[in-house]
Amino acid sequence: MRETLAHDVPTHRGGRTPLTEKAQAVLAGKTARDKLADDVVVLNVGPLTTVADFLVICSAESARQVKAVAEAVDEALLREGVRLLHREGAEHARWILLDYGAVVVHVFHREAREFYHLERLWADAAPVSLPPQRSVERRLQPARGDEADLL
Repeated sequence: MRETLAHDVPTHRGGRTPLTEKAQAVLAGKTARDKLADDVVVLNVGPLTTVADFLVICSAESARQVKAVAEAVDEALLREGVRLLHREGAEHARWILLDYGAVVVHVFHREAREFYHLERLWADAAPVSLPPQRSVERRLQPARGDEADLL
């Protein structure tokens, strides 16, 4: 039995305090949700596969929003020093896959998500909770410049 789970080990972020893989997945999910993605799900698939430790699955109503959500997630993780290894689907924006190694993000157009229904394929994976979402009014007006509250 391992003493430290792989997703609890921080990854390097250029001298700053590194994010654990779980924190990367939560940041990706929170960013997608903040970009108004629908039905954001974060799953711990590490015990079930060697492909990734976490899957982030979300959907959007239009190709433009699918692209916007994927770009926002990539920008948020890049700011934290997490490097994108592979991207697929950006040209058609029906299903954009962002592969960060331990974390894989799936941004679906609503219809494509209903068709593929990845949550059914990973039904045995444990869900990871996201922090509560702030109201729209509060997100638009952060309290006294508290930058920590933005994450």
